[in-house]
Amino acid sequence: MKKSILFLCLTLFCFSCSQVQPFVDSRREAGVPNRIGRSTPDYPVICYNGLWSDLDQAQALADLECEKTGRKAVFKDETVFSCKLLTPKAAHFMCVPSEKGQVTQNN
Repeated sequence: MKKSILFLCLTLFCFSCSQVQPFVDSRREAGVPNRIGRSTPDYPVICYNGLWSDLDQAQALADLECEKTGRKAVFKDETVFSCKLLTPKAAHFMCVPSEKGQVTQNN
């Protein structure tokens, strides 16, 4: 019984404080000068957990990152077990020019 209660408390602790919410992978890499995570302004990487969120939420977060430079995010690919333990999926995006405000010419 004590082990069950301890396990429950540990589980609740692990999932508290929004530990499983999607986030931009911008962790600093030790020993690499001027490098922050795998994300760059041109290629944002979003870590998420497929049980609590989905690729649409990762897309929305990537769009927010690309909007900082007036662009939109396009999904490239996804890897698993390359982020944190509770957010194992990594969605890779590429920032491309947004069509907003662009005028197309018809001949």
